[in-house]
Amino acid sequence: MTLFKRAAKLDQDEYDAKIAAGMDRAFAAAATRDVQLSQMRLVIFSDLHRGARDGADDFQRCEPAYGAALGWYLERGYQLYLLGDVEELWENDIAEVLPTYAGCTALERRFMEGPGLVRFFGNHDADWRDPKLVKKHLDAMLPGIEVLEALKLRVLDGQTPLGLLFLVHGHQGTDLSDRASWLSRVVLRTVWRKIQNWQGWLSTTPAADYDLRAKHDIAMFRWSRRHALGAPADERAAMIAGHTHHPVFPDHPPPQPGAAGAAELEAEIAQARARGAGVDELAPLCAELERLNALGRRAPYTPPVIEPPTYFNTGCCCFPDRDVTGLEVADGHVRLVRWLNDEGEARPKELAPPIPLADLFARLRAAA
Repeated sequence: MTLFKRAAKLDQDEYDAKIAAGMDRAFAAAATRDVQLSQMRLVIFSDLHRGARDGADDFQRCEPAYGAALGWYLERGYQLYLLGDVEELWENDIAEVLPTYAGCTALERRFMEGPGLVRFFGNHDADWRDPKLVKKHLDAMLPGIEVLEALKLRVLDGQTPLGLLFLVHGHQGTDLSDRASWLSRVVLRTVWRKIQNWQGWLSTTPAADYDLRAKHDIAMFRWSRRHALGAPADERAAMIAGHTHHPVFPDHPPPQPGAAGAAELEAEIAQARARGAGVDELAPLCAELERLNALGRRAPYTPPVIEPPTYFNTGCCCFPDRDVTGLEVADGHVRLVRWLNDEGEARPKELAPPIPLADLFARLRAAA
């Protein structure tokens, strides 16, 4: 049985155990930095997957939204945290990607020279865990940059410790993304990239695999909850991750795929037929109705109830609709935002009511 088949056949408990082993290791090895609650001002993005501007490059359509976001946060003095999979190095050579997106990297360098830049590696840019490769390739563009696997931010209110934010890409423990990344890399580079360039298809990611996305989100939350509840009250951590390309924000689960809106659309189609609408009006309405009906036939994904609030996910910067999502941690709150806004303007769209960090850590300390 291949690694691919083994990964697909793991039940949730087996998958949880693998993720837990990887996350335990990453947490134990991560450095800790102290930050004052009143001074925290950072934005976190993940999963850009910058490629070579060919048909296999999933970032290029989102570059305008990402650039707009960076301009906004740079002017407002935010630190920039890039939580892994910045470059798509499974499909591309380093020498293909870095010159292609030199403009983006130059913008990120301005954060290094100003409020700050912190970079992490993910599974698709795990080359950066080798300091020699960082020095050889990244240092010329981002002088002195260090690429981390994980980091713990100890949040203080004056002298009082409130809790930890644990930042990590989130692939740790998975067979295909961590221990057997060499195999995934060969397949993507030699097969999938050619198919994408030929057909123009988007990448297969955990977010595109409905069941895998659900399994991984559940495993990440279960680990973060178990780990937090096993720690002293003032050292309990809320994890911020990427990897799944799926935004996760406690208290506000995302909308579920399904037949939502189908009844309204059926009524609209009936009205259009009654007034003698032509095929040019009816065809797109019927196409959208059948798309919603097909979504409704999929096995439902019930997101875990994130209580206590130990798991956040940034989403990604390579959505097919050209938007990017990320997390703001500023003004004492954590927010899930999307760029661009609903009107297509270069402004952030708040996707859920913000959570006060003091309240978040109070909930962690009180959890049993």
